[in-house]
Amino acid sequence: MESDVELAAVPSAPSRLNGYPSFAAFIAKDKDAAIHRKFESLSGRSLLYQQSELHDLQRQLEEIDLEDAKEIGDINAQRAARLWHHYSTDTNRQSLLRRNLQGKIRIKIKEYHEAMMLESQVLSLSSPTSQTLTNFKRWFTFSETPTLWGRDERLFDEEQDLVALAPVDADRLKIFRKAYFGWFFKEKTASIPPGRMFYFPERRVQRAGAVISVLLSAVLLIGAIVCLMLVSNKDIGIRVGFIVLFTCLFAAVVGLLTNARRAEIFGSTAAYAAVLVVFVGNDVGNGK
Repeated sequence: MESDVELAAVPSAPSRLNGYPSFAAFIAKDKDAAIHRKFESLSGRSLLYQQSELHDLQRQLEEIDLEDAKEIGDINAQRAARLWHHYSTDTNRQSLLRRNLQGKIRIKIKEYHEAMMLESQVLSLSSPTSQTLTNFKRWFTFSETPTLWGRDERLFDEEQDLVALAPVDADRLKIFRKAYFGWFFKEKTASIPPGRMFYFPERRVQRAGAVISVLLSAVLLIGAIVCLMLVSNKDIGIRVGFIVLFTCLFAAVVGLLTNARRAEIFGSTAAYAAVLVVFVGNDVGNGK
């Protein structure tokens, strides 16, 4: 979470009523707390009803088309099928029925397509991370008293139905820092009751991540070169073993502590190994 929440045993006096006012303030303070139910079952049922309704309207339109086909010699039916002006102004019963049905289909199919697009967007939302959800529930059930009462006390029990509106952070190193070292980045905020919770700003976590990334890169590169220099007078097999060791360490760091894709991991690891191989090759060429 951008601002992880830690709860003390006894809350301070609230600055607003507990319930919807405090809940809304909590979500507004921390974008990662924007966790909501998507009501997947209800949404799916609604789409199924709309789909069946359109299917029935399609049946009605096909029945009208069949009746028109029986009157193939009727000039009015021919004009209604070929002339827009005649179709839109004809006042006989069949034409009125067709236009009314088509108007209803136009409205219903627009609603159905909009519902499908919205459902597609909702399905593309990610679930909250376990750490974010844990902190969210800890706040919601603070002192074993849910923020909302009645049926809403169990509003967030179905975890598989919850979505995070904010983008979910996929940086493993950042997730690790937030989960275990959030207290180190905490910031006192006047609007938050002391002793009840603390927040840490995202910028502090990002700065720490940049420093850690630079240090890891330097250690893996300079450390490998120093080690290879120390064993430069050893057997070539030992130096190759060190190359394998540091290459595996580099690949593990890139793969586990970043959100790099497989192709990026392969490419960066190959480049790192190439540097070490060139270094050892120069030593071999110099007769060391």
